[in-house]
Amino acid sequence: MMNRKFLTGALLAVVLMVAGSVPVMAQDEQPIGVWQKEIKIGLNILQSSYSENWNGGEKGSAVWTGNLDARFEKNFSQSANWRNTLKLAYGQTHNQERDAQGDLFWKRPDKSDDMIDFESMFRWKMSSGWDPFVALNFTSLFQDQNDAQGRDINLNPMTFKESAGISRIFMETEKRKLMTRAGVAFIQNSRKYFPADLPSLDTESESSNGIAAEWITEYMAIVLNDRVNWESKLTMSLPLSYSIKSDFEDGFTSVGELPEDIADYTSAVDVDWDNTFTTNITKAISVKLFVRWVYDKYDNTVAPVVDETGALVNEADVFRAIRKAGQFKQTLALGFGYTFN
Repeated sequence: MMNRKFLTGALLAVVLMVAGSVPVMAQDEQPIGVWQKEIKIGLNILQSSYSENWNGGEKGSAVWTGNLDARFEKNFSQSANWRNTLKLAYGQTHNQERDAQGDLFWKRPDKSDDMIDFESMFRWKMSSGWDPFVALNFTSLFQDQNDAQGRDINLNPMTFKESAGISRIFMETEKRKLMTRAGVAFIQNSRKYFPADLPSLDTESESSNGIAAEWITEYMAIVLNDRVNWESKLTMSLPLSYSIKSDFEDGFTSVGELPEDIADYTSAVDVDWDNTFTTNITKAISVKLFVRWVYDKYDNTVAPVVDETGALVNEADVFRAIRKAGQFKQTLALGFGYTFN
């Protein structure tokens, strides 16, 4: 318990130390009573195909990704600000294969991108620069394709988060914005799973909840002689409680060998750092580089399911939820996009 308290205090202390050491730059005043809107829509496509008698032996493929980034923000007064952000992305990869007769056919598409992320934050502006806030957040996937037998579950898992704390904007100009916030988050997870093998498509649902100390830093800038837009978001979360942790501590029967200290994995610090670099070639054609690094030692949306005999039912899901190393994702795409203001 002393370790947990120490880590919590250290995390918040780092936030305050960093915040206190960074000078506050002048902020551009946004108009009062007017919605500031920005909607970015993009579509990236890569396609190739070959006739069945093509001599080179290549196989066709098609990769597409659609995305939407939206922001709606309004100052209701000199001291009240409401910001809503929505990020959606979905993409698939289609590949051709040859059957036993040598004929080409299109395989079932694989998912290449998937994101649903909505946040609504209300902030009270104080003369000290330390602004109290409350926020609501929802994250999910359009399609969960983690099932080993190839079955899909729509809108799974779902995570709801309510948070409150203090925030500070260190700079807000036409070309740069830096904001950090620290607080406490209340988290509810819901995940469906398949309790039986094919041909059954029936699902059951498990839920869990927790409390975490959270630190989020957001940075937006126009760099490289105004040619590149850079958006960065760093989220650090320290779970303080997790409703399913006792299930790991009590133990259960498993065919595989789970780590003895797996219960501690559920309370490890989580880190999520994503960066998006966008440059416009023309008004409708852009190049986008997305880089994301995640450290999540155990995915707390996956709750262990134990039957009446004490055996672990969703063993494959639990093993997939263990990620001792950081996860890395990088995508580079040339595509069509448009921004509405």
